[in-house]
Amino acid sequence: MNQAITARSALFWLFQRISGAFLAVFLFTHVKVLHWDFDFTTQGLLDFSFVLSRLQGNIGWLIFYFLFIISALFHGLNGLWAVVLDFRPSKGAQFIWLAVLWAAGILTAYYSFTTLGSFYRGGPA
Repeated sequence: MNQAITARSALFWLFQRISGAFLAVFLFTHVKVLHWDFDFTTQGLLDFSFVLSRLQGNIGWLIFYFLFIISALFHGLNGLWAVVLDFRPSKGAQFIWLAVLWAAGILTAYYSFTTLGSFYRGGPA
């Protein structure tokens, strides 16, 4: 257990806590707006047209969901990286895991932001 704590690992530890706090706020806001404040008796069920009308051209919700995606991606991938490090893999295995996590993060970010942009613009790009 002679593992040095670097400034980088301490910073990522701090960012993990900050992103977790942001996620709690984002998730609470998302659930409140879409599930607690939504009146199913008069507005019917949540459907694609409702989500599209709420997000289309609304810069506030665009920023909200952009930050939500960034926070979730960082928190999830950094958490997986911590799990990988708990198993103390070799340097080569660490490199492979890091490459896989980066690739997964980049692909997920690309598809998430593309979808979010489509909602903001009101349809497919």
